[in-house]
Amino acid sequence: MALSDYDRDWLVRYTYNSNAIEGSTLTLQDTSLVLEGEFVPSDSPARFVFAARGVADGMAYVREYASERRELDPELIQRIHEVTALDLQPFARGTFRPYGYLARITATRVKTADPLEIHDDLQALIDGLNGSDAHPLLKAAAFHTMFENIHPFMDGNGRTGRQLLNLMLLENGYRPVAIKHDAGRVYARGLESWQVDGDPEPFCSILFDCVEQEERTFIDLVERLRHDPKTTDGSIAMDAPGQDVQPPDPADVPDDTRPDDPGIGLV
Repeated sequence: MALSDYDRDWLVRYTYNSNAIEGSTLTLQDTSLVLEGEFVPSDSPARFVFAARGVADGMAYVREYASERRELDPELIQRIHEVTALDLQPFARGTFRPYGYLARITATRVKTADPLEIHDDLQALIDGLNGSDAHPLLKAAAFHTMFENIHPFMDGNGRTGRQLLNLMLLENGYRPVAIKHDAGRVYARGLESWQVDGDPEPFCSILFDCVEQEERTFIDLVERLRHDPKTTDGSIAMDAPGQDVQPPDPADVPDDTRPDDPGIGLV
């Protein structure tokens, strides 16, 4: 497998899983064909096809922003949502929840932010991220957890949150991750444990396992290419192998993490 094939296969896997977590019925093979522009499944709602295209397009923006070291701010978050949530009506893409629109996360105890407080909550979360000297993986985990707690958009919060998570990983030299659909409820419960109970360990464990798996898979690929360079397509510039992953201890997250104050736990 060439490095370009690896990146493409990862994008298909990521797009499939991120949308399946949100209820998409597209299979992994369907998703691959949709991203190639060759297939529109007749037995799935059209919105799932648009959702797949949106996640892939949004990830392209994420990689570009990471390479440019773009500063994270509410406007950048809105732009990533606008591109990613392609299945939503135009008025809902890139727009925070309006006054009176209360978001509820199904089957959880999580209370989301009041629409009037969304912008300030996001800015506080970003300020906490920028002012923290915690390990980058802990910062990414905390940001993702509290972003989902705020739930700033009418829909597409999960997909956008995972794009932002990967933006932070890329900016810190890690491979992006594809949280698996079959861990969907475990993933949701891990977020809830931190958001409601102040326990970061379940979600951190999920994220660190994903990071380690992606790093090891990429290193294994580079090692195979090193020993058999003829497996490349002749046009691939070899990237440096991923770094060895030594996940930080979730216990390093302060005990005073509170879902009602997104900045807490990042400092």
